[in-house]
Amino acid sequence: MFISKKKRLGFGLVATALAASTMVGSASADPAQFGALAGFGSDTSQDVLNALAGKSNGILYTPIQSSAATGGRQVISFDATPPAGAADNCVTPKIGAPTFTRPNGSTQGRRALSRAQDGTGYGSAECGIADVSGLVDFARSSSGPSGNSGALTYIPFARDGISFAVYRPAGSPVTTMTRAELDALFTTGPQEIGGVRMVPCGIQDGSGTYAFWNTAAGVSVSDEASATTLCRSLNAGSQPNGRLQENNAVELKAAGDALVALAGEANSQVVIGFSAGAYIAKSNGVAVPTPPAEVLIGSVSNNGSGTNLGSPITGTAPNLAPNATFFADSVFGRRIYNVFPTGIITGFGNADLKDLFVGPTSQICQATATINTFGFLVAPDCGVTTITGDLVSGQL
Repeated sequence: MFISKKKRLGFGLVATALAASTMVGSASADPAQFGALAGFGSDTSQDVLNALAGKSNGILYTPIQSSAATGGRQVISFDATPPAGAADNCVTPKIGAPTFTRPNGSTQGRRALSRAQDGTGYGSAECGIADVSGLVDFARSSSGPSGNSGALTYIPFARDGISFAVYRPAGSPVTTMTRAELDALFTTGPQEIGGVRMVPCGIQDGSGTYAFWNTAAGVSVSDEASATTLCRSLNAGSQPNGRLQENNAVELKAAGDALVALAGEANSQVVIGFSAGAYIAKSNGVAVPTPPAEVLIGSVSNNGSGTNLGSPITGTAPNLAPNATFFADSVFGRRIYNVFPTGIITGFGNADLKDLFVGPTSQICQATATINTFGFLVAPDCGVTTITGDLVSGQL
């Protein structure tokens, strides 16, 4: 069929206008991340949540997002500690939002989430006390709930193992201990085990790893504080009161190096509770900081019930993997959670959030490859909503 030059020109102008309209519409659309669910808290799970948001430690990953029918919602995750070179510890999670102190650890993450619910303000003098309502959607937590009010729901997504990391500046370290030996060490302080003087170090006390380690080792908060006095006096870590940032093998090595400078400590090694998942990810090069070669993760030869768990890891770096038996243990294995206000989980609506986090077919529970890459196993009860607890009090 013949089409005149005039008509062809008309069709071209219409097509051009349609294309321009489509391009303008796409260009003016807000980025999906503007409406993403914002998470804070645990150092242990920050890297895997970063990956599930699309990028972690400079490596790109396929981000999880809710179904197209629920708007394709995504997640964003803020690290527990500021990036290298940051001028302060403040964070502004959304455009135009107030700045507040970056939550470091499970407790601070859950506390910020709690203040987002009751609107009473979160933060510190460093960054100011801010109303964080609408700014904290979920908390990363490597420890479970306390209380029974049911205000918060802890949704497991991964399984981790907790052992101990060791560093001995000179000589071969002792890398195998029983739960009873760990209990005695973190209750009474430095002592000789296996012919080597052991010096226990304290984990940043707002972390879920700190809380879980005390339970696994069978020690009280006051006993742990007393037992770790010598290591904390070295001030080798980045955290207050001489404590070390959780899962930071570089800080553990610094503590050990500082220890040998003291009279009578040449035969000593430092010991601290450590996430096996974090050790795997950092040793395999997908998370930082990389553990120095001399910092090793230990084996538990008796979990308190006569079971020899062995090492929590298998293989050699950069191909370390979890020991599933260790991770499944009821004493030294643990769930890793994302925590939400219970009303959001059980109430009407929020289909996008539920598609992302709730149930075994949720987007996060299907992200097996990414979860495994960061040293964890997918939790057998991934996505359950039956684990609940209280809001966490305090402003920081």
